[in-house]
Amino acid sequence: MQATDKAALPPGSRLHWLWGNGPRQVKDALGQFVCGHQRHGDVVYFHLFEGPAFLLCHPEHAQRVMVDNARNYRFPGPEAGFDGPLMGRGLFASRGDYWMRQRRMVQPAFHRPRLGGMVNGLVEGTLAMVERWEPRLHSGQPLDLLEEMRHLSISLLGRTIFSRDVYEENAPLREALDFFTHDSHGPRDSLVKVVRQLLRLRPGHHERFMGAVEKMNTVLYALIAERRAAPSLGDDVLGMLMSARDAQGEAMTDRQVRDELVSLFVGGQEATAVALTWTWYALARNPQVEQRVRQELADVLGGNLPTSATLQELHYTRATVEETLRLHPPSWQFARKAREADEIGGWKVPPGMLMLISPYILHRHPSAWEDPERFMPERFMGEQRERRAQRIAYMPFGAGQRLCIGNHFTPVLMTAALAVTLRRFQHKLVSDLPIVTMSGSTYRPRNGLMATLHPAS
Repeated sequence: MQATDKAALPPGSRLHWLWGNGPRQVKDALGQFVCGHQRHGDVVYFHLFEGPAFLLCHPEHAQRVMVDNARNYRFPGPEAGFDGPLMGRGLFASRGDYWMRQRRMVQPAFHRPRLGGMVNGLVEGTLAMVERWEPRLHSGQPLDLLEEMRHLSISLLGRTIFSRDVYEENAPLREALDFFTHDSHGPRDSLVKVVRQLLRLRPGHHERFMGAVEKMNTVLYALIAERRAAPSLGDDVLGMLMSARDAQGEAMTDRQVRDELVSLFVGGQEATAVALTWTWYALARNPQVEQRVRQELADVLGGNLPTSATLQELHYTRATVEETLRLHPPSWQFARKAREADEIGGWKVPPGMLMLISPYILHRHPSAWEDPERFMPERFMGEQRERRAQRIAYMPFGAGQRLCIGNHFTPVLMTAALAVTLRRFQHKLVSDLPIVTMSGSTYRPRNGLMATLHPAS
């Protein structure tokens, strides 16, 4: 019998009598999705804490929701978006016409021609990390690559946005960002912790949160005021935001600039740090890939630091970054909600149904990827690109109108960081045991990634 003849929902995992799929959602959300796909196919039903949901696992289904019929699928939450004390109405939180206006004003700062001008800052920031690591080279003392990459990503974003490492030079801002990082992206795989968070049973948390927001706002508004007083201080993202004009010729207010800075600076650093961490993991687990990356760096750079021009010639290194984002996408889930009835994969989608799409699953779908679990950068090189015309099968930065604004910038940042770091160091994982992953705000190693530093061979 065809699925469209059924009044029932798609197949799904066994439900708890009270909580549905909620307990597993907290403990191992991505693992639950992977098991559901393996057992039930490309459309799977779940009943989560947020309500009933369809998990869509086939690239064609993702294409339907994210691109072809995107108008029918909105972000969950208020139609007008959010306006919270941290993110404000920046690109991450806003919706509708206001989002479109802001997107058009922010987007030019990340156009491809401008990326070349950012490379020097990325190289300088990574060199500062390399110098900080030097004392550990012969000590054998392990370091947590996840924490190190968080520090690096914040530093590089600061140099790109403000032309300076505002994280390193400003203690109040550093304290605020560290609080937001661990508060928003820390472990959430405990049902007790989640219930306490939902019921706001964390004494003093609100005061600490608002205190961190106030610290950050004080610094950001001071930077905005400084730039308004001397607009020629830097050809950077902040300068672009302040000089941008909408269709009516209006500029952003200080509040709007602040909101976009938070979206880019606070919102972007976690995914970048996690992606870099997974890249070091992939290189350590695939020494033949690491050796080929090193050979390309030697051939192209000849011992010199990368420039905007030479960075574009590091084809295999860039492919290694893209393959890492395929197998280990930090943004492991995208959610939309159906406005009106639709049909996907032979199943009727009722209005209000939550639609979930996981790049982690899409990036392994056998309809688009051969030998999908194998780490093989060649997929992203020249004629060997596997069905890249079917771009929705590869979406580490989302797809459609809401494609992440950093979709070109992040691979450039990661490639530059690799090129500088690998000139001096080789990383060796402390243990060969499988790491424990966590699918919270990002898909990352739950307990970090411990490694020792050694001279580059």
